Amino acid sequence: MAILSLSILTSACHDSGNRASDNILEYPEFITVSLEGQDCISATVMNPWKKGRILHSYILCGKDRNDSISSRGKSLVHIPLQRVIVMNNSHCRLLSELGIAHSIAGVCESGYISDPVILAGIKDGSITDCGNSMYPSIEKIIELHPDAILLSPFEDSGYGQLEKLGIPLIECADYMETSPLGRAEWMRFYGLLFGVGDKADSLFESVSSSYTGIKEKASGYSARPKVMLDTKGGAAWYMAGGRSTVGQLISDAGGEYVLADDNHPGAIPLSFESVYEKASDSDIWLLKNSMTKNLTYAALAQDFQSYSRFKPYQTRNIWVCNVYETPYFEITPFHPELLLQDFVSIFHTNGTDSVRFYAPMQE
Repeated sequence: MAILSLSILTSACHDSGNRASDNILEYPEFITVSLEGQDCISATVMNPWKKGRILHSYILCGKDRNDSISSRGKSLVHIPLQRVIVMNNSHCRLLSELGIAHSIAGVCESGYISDPVILAGIKDGSITDCGNSMYPSIEKIIELHPDAILLSPFEDSGYGQLEKLGIPLIECADYMETSPLGRAEWMRFYGLLFGVGDKADSLFESVSSSYTGIKEKASGYSARPKVMLDTKGGAAWYMAGGRSTVGQLISDAGGEYVLADDNHPGAIPLSFESVYEKASDSDIWLLKNSMTKNLTYAALAQDFQSYSRFKPYQTRNIWVCNVYETPYFEITPFHPELLLQDFVSIFHTNGTDSVRFYAPMQE
């Protein structure tokens, strides 16, 4: 089967007696991919919320293996996938970059998609908008007859009617990875699903090489500015944990994250007092603006006066990513090297190098 004849997969699976060494992926914590027999692929997604537990196991085989393959409790997925529902905009963008946007039959949350190829498909009707990712249109999904549905899992959550359709659910837990390259390398698994493994391997090699080079450059700077993130929402200030991908990015860019000692991979709710104690003397403040209007120093203080007590506010060293104008959430999951370059520029050259996602906050 040509779609499985990847030299890297074959060479990685030479020792069938050692499953750990069979894994072709280097960086991810929550997925392993290896050869199953002679012409099938095994993929195991670990549960990010329950250590040591399996979230989902898959056997990937060609369509001619329907009667002869035993999945042994694993979900059988016939590859290459040709018609899929994609519920996350970052996966839509990745499939477009890999040249397989034509395989997307339906999407969710189309209002958050900016990729021109996919937008054109939605406009001409070749890609169907299936509505909200939490409550998609089951009727539309059934009408599309997809080979699989790509979705993001959440802790202790099921998929309701989707689980009853008999359609393979690909649980894309990449967003729970704790390292930027760990998340990005999931693209190699997605490449195998669609028969473009070699192309995905090549893309990841480019991403990994660029990331490593930028990280090495950042290590040459002696100063390590202290960095804080985001703003409070309601009563709590949700800030990325110390083991999050953005926390790792800050460290790799030569910065000191205010929650570096924390062990959580996801966002954690903190009181204002707790954040002020940890971050009031920060050198740099990175914000993402999810409002339609521009975020300024005046608007920030008007929203919550105590923000003006933080050092980056007083020294005018706040940087803002406007997620309405910049496809931050679409691009950075599988291109962490671009965000790393932003951080290096902001931390060490005050943005004099090119900055793609962030800009200095205006008065």
